[in-house]
Amino acid sequence: MNTPDPCGRLHGHRTVMTNQRLEQAGSVERRRAHTGNVQPSGYGYDMLRDGPIPRFVHGILEYAFGVLFIAAPFLFDFKSGAATGMSVAIGVLILILAAVSEGPVSLVNQLPVLLHVVMLYLLSIFLIAAPFLLDFAEEVAPRNFFIAAGVALLLITIGTRFRRTESMPRPKSERPRRSPGRDAPVEQPPPAAPMAPMPPMPQQPPPGSTLPPVPGPPQRMPPPTH
Repeated sequence: MNTPDPCGRLHGHRTVMTNQRLEQAGSVERRRAHTGNVQPSGYGYDMLRDGPIPRFVHGILEYAFGVLFIAAPFLFDFKSGAATGMSVAIGVLILILAAVSEGPVSLVNQLPVLLHVVMLYLLSIFLIAAPFLLDFAEEVAPRNFFIAAGVALLLITIGTRFRRTESMPRPKSERPRRSPGRDAPVEQPPPAAPMAPMPPMPQQPPPGSTLPPVPGPPQRMPPPTH
C-alpha cells in the first residue's frame, strides 16, 4: 500500500511559494523601470538628500520659480538689461528642467533625478553670483532678487526628499497573488490504519493422501456468561 509522502508535499508547496515571490519581485522591478522610479546608487546617490519636502511639492515650486523669474523684471522694475534678459532666460530654463526631469509632476520623464539635482545646485550658485558676474550689483532690486532666489532654491533642493520613491497605485495585473496556503498550516495526511492480522487457516492434506489434516492452533473460546 502506497502512503502519501508529507515531506514531498511540503517541499512542493515551498517551491511554489518561492516561484511566486520571484515573479512578484520581477514585476516590481519592471514597473519601476517603466515608470522611471528607480533609485540611483553609487557615489552620486550620496548627493541626494532625504529632507521633509516631498518631490511633488518640489516640482510645483519649480514651476512657480520659473514663472516668477519670467515676471520678475516687470514686477520689480529692473533697469539693467542684463538682469532682465538673464531673469527671463533662467525662468525658461527652470520650466524646462521641471518638465523634462523624472518626477510626479514631470511631463516627459527624460532627465534623471541625479542630473536634475546637480543642475539645481549649479543654478543656485550662479544666481547668488550673477549680480557680481553680470555687473548689476549696484541695482538693488535685481541684486536682492537674484541672491534671495538663489538661496531659496538651494535650501529647497537640500530639503527635498529625493531618495524615497513616491507611492503610486499598483496596476491590477501586477498585484501580488496571494498563495492559498501561505498562511494556512500544511495539512498532514492522516496515518494509515493498521491492518488486522488474518486468522491462521487449517492446513489441508493434499488430495489422495491418507494423512489426517493437521489441526491449526487452538482458538480461544469466549468465557461463558451467567
